[in-house]
Parts: sequence; C-alpha cells; structure tokens
Amino acid sequence: MRPTFVVSAFAALALAAPRPQDIVFDEVDATPDPTIYTPPTNVTVDTVAIQPASAASAIASAAVTDVASTSDPTEKRDVMGVADQLKPRTADCGALPDGSGPAVNNPDTPDAFLTYQPFLDASSNAPTPQGYTPAFQGKQASSQTTSYLGYKTLDKYDPILCQEYCDQLEGGRCQAFNIYFERDPSIAPADGCPNPTSVTNIKCVRWGVQVKPETATNTGGTRKPAFKVAITGSNGYNKLAPPKAQPGFTAPMALGGAINAPNDPVTNTNTYMGYKFFSFDKVQTFEGGVEACTTACTAQTAYNSRHPPAAPAKPNVCNQVVVYVLSNNNQPQGIQCAMYSESWAQNYATNYGQYRGNDYWSVSQAYAYTNATYAAKYGNICAVGGCPNGSFRGGNCGGYGAGTC
Repeated sequence: MRPTFVVSAFAALALAAPRPQDIVFDEVDATPDPTIYTPPTNVTVDTVAIQPASAASAIASAAVTDVASTSDPTEKRDVMGVADQLKPRTADCGALPDGSGPAVNNPDTPDAFLTYQPFLDASSNAPTPQGYTPAFQGKQASSQTTSYLGYKTLDKYDPILCQEYCDQLEGGRCQAFNIYFERDPSIAPADGCPNPTSVTNIKCVRWGVQVKPETATNTGGTRKPAFKVAITGSNGYNKLAPPKAQPGFTAPMALGGAINAPNDPVTNTNTYMGYKFFSFDKVQTFEGGVEACTTACTAQTAYNSRHPPAAPAKPNVCNQVVVYVLSNNNQPQGIQCAMYSESWAQNYATNYGQYRGNDYWSVSQAYAYTNATYAAKYGNICAVGGCPNGSFRGGNCGGYGAGTC
C-alpha cells in the first residue's frame, strides 16, 4: 500500500496557483503497481509484442470522463516473454544455447567473471552511439524496470549493434538499451548437475523508458540449485531525441519539470483541467504514453462539449497537455498527463517531484503539447520575471478567446 502523506517539493511562483497542482495519486493508487521486468537467462532472443499506436489511443479515449479519470484500473495487458517460467523449460541437465562471448574458465567462477579484464576493457572503451547519451557504465548489474521490449544476444560487445536493434522499433518506442556480459550455465542446472560449466552471453536489452543507475539492480542471482549467474561490463544508453510530433498538436516543448500554472493573469480564470495517469502496463512505452495523453486531451475537449456546464459558462477546451514520466524512488511507474485550457511557458515548469512519506516521486522526460489551432492564435502565457519580449500575457478564457468569460 502506498502512503497518503504528501509534501510538495517545487518552487513557488510569483503568482499563486488556483489550486494545488502537486502530483495527484488517486489514479496511481487505483492502478496496480507496474510489472518490473528482468530479462530471462535461458534463451538467445526474447521477443515481446509491441502495442501499435492505435492501442494507446483506444486506451486514452476510453479513459475520458468529466473528471479526467483513468479507465478500469484492474485491467492489465498480457505479460509476454519476460520471465524464465514463461519460456519452454529445458530438461534437467539438458543443453542450453552456446554462449555468444568468450568463456571465463580459468577459474570458472563468478568472481573471475566479474573481474575478467577484457570484459572491463570492452565496457570502458565502448563508443556512445550517435543520438544517445550514456546512462551508466561498467556496472556489475543489468537494468530491470518497466516497459521491457525484448533482447537478443550479440556476437561481439558493440553498443552500435545494440543501438541498431533498439532503433528497429518504429515510432521511437525504444527509448534506451542495456548491453552487458552475462555468465550463464551451459546446461540446465538440476540436482544431478547443480553447478555446470559456464558460458558467456553478450546481451542487448531494449527498453521503452529511460534507464538510469538506479534501475541497474539485477546482479544475476542463482539458477537453482547452485549455479551463480553474474553480470559485468553493463552499460546503459538513453535516446536523446524528443518524443514524436502528434497530429493536431505543435511539436513537443521540452520542460524541466511539470507545469504549476497560476490563474490566467488577465482574467483570473483557472486553466487547470485535471490529469490522467497511464501505467506502463497499459501503454507499454513512453511514446505510447505520449500518444495516450494527446488523444486524451482531444477526447476530453469532445467530452466536455457533449456535456456542457449550465449557461453562460462554456465547456473547457484542452489546449495544452503536459506529459511526463512519473517514477517512485527512480522506478518508472507510468505517464502522467496534466491538461490546461491555455498554454503555459517553460518558466512555469517548476514541479520536479515531491515526497510522499519516505518515497520520492520524481518527474522526468516532461514535454508540453499545444493544440495547433490554438497555438496559431495565442502564444504561451508568460507573466513572470524572465519572460521573453512579446510573450502572451493571458486573457484567453477557457480556451475560447478573449471576451468569452
């Protein structure tokens, strides 16, 4: 169970927010904890079904209500190809795939594997692929987190080959990859062969969320009864590219955190419309979450139009949606989407995360998408110190324009 005590951890702005825009946990609490994936050790390729964009859009459209709440929180997508027990079982002492890398057999021990100098040299001398940035290097553990997109073994330790495998997924679905050496058994351990000789596999694992040192926690463990899996030379890389453009919206605007918007400075009207949360068990990847957020923004506008408030009030129009990865103690949980009837400048992106009891919930990969029709008429509101010349000062009531309050 998650605790309910929340302490804000973002800077105050000159203009007070109309109501708290802290991270809201109602939908997070209503959603099962996302699956943390650890790649299996008994196959050379692990293929995961990748959701099409239409799946994320359908999930988002079904989630829209007057309070922007999520869809059925108990529904979870099928877990495919993510655990040893889901794979065909090799007979006791039966042969396993040959290793793709050089074996360490003098001596054949986990400690010798972890300190094998050629592996350490390969990791420290590895090039960073174009379009990526290093997340960690030389770890004795591989990443385990949400949004697992499969892996394959490589014939040599080469981040460029691993990057090509990541980039094979269309639409920017693969956001990161992890390459490492793994000590695996040559035959399936059993009582009659508890600690067989080892082989080395060079693994390339792709992820739909960014990796970080804090997600590199899989040290291998034991293949019962007695074989010790070990991992070394583990390097992680994150894609630098922003999420892709979405139909009907401007190109994504990078933010340092989530938006904490005040009232419209001219009309004093509240522009915050609420939020949605999509677990990675729902939308699978960061890009899938972005598609869900922009779809939900458009669908929320349509829903509000079909369910207008009493006259003379007008239904709110979602003209900006801020999307970001929400993580609990550095473990990604899902995509949070905050909706606004007017668009706000980067200066208001001051919510970097907050404590909830002893847990720190952080904001990362934050981007703002603005309705393209709105953006053609109005700029981003910027009415605090440091605004560039020509900034829009506000006055577009509820997304309908000046004079319509």
